[in-house]
Amino acid sequence: MKIYKLETVNENVLKAFRKLIPQLSTSCVLPSQKDIEDIVNSSNTILFIAEENNNILGTLTLVFNKIPTGNKVWIEDVVVDNDARGKGVGEKLTQFAIEYTANKEIKSVNLTSSPDRVAGNKLYQKLGFIKRDTNVYRLTIE
Repeated sequence: MKIYKLETVNENVLKAFRKLIPQLSTSCVLPSQKDIEDIVNSSNTILFIAEENNNILGTLTLVFNKIPTGNKVWIEDVVVDNDARGKGVGEKLTQFAIEYTANKEIKSVNLTSSPDRVAGNKLYQKLGFIKRDTNVYRLTIE
């Protein structure tokens, strides 16, 4: 299995995102080719891909923010294909993202994970993430 930073959006990538995003959330709109290209071309957002035998097994998004209190990075939208779960794909993606971040003057990596994602929560704790005592709020704008 190889993990890499996505540089080019092709039909294989689009097909993978069409399959993976509904596995992450059924309420999300599927990203268009332009949406994924915008992410790839962003200086603040990076898509990592896990691939084996030209088959995309999963993806992870790394988001960098520069704010008055320092540089921050968030891991977002980690999704591993149902058929590849339990094979270390999520761990390899997350470890790759951490290593990528290590020399970027970032003091911490943040993420959120729904409590019902038991395997994901165990993985993050295994990798050294500490559960924070905080509230997460969301305002839906219609």
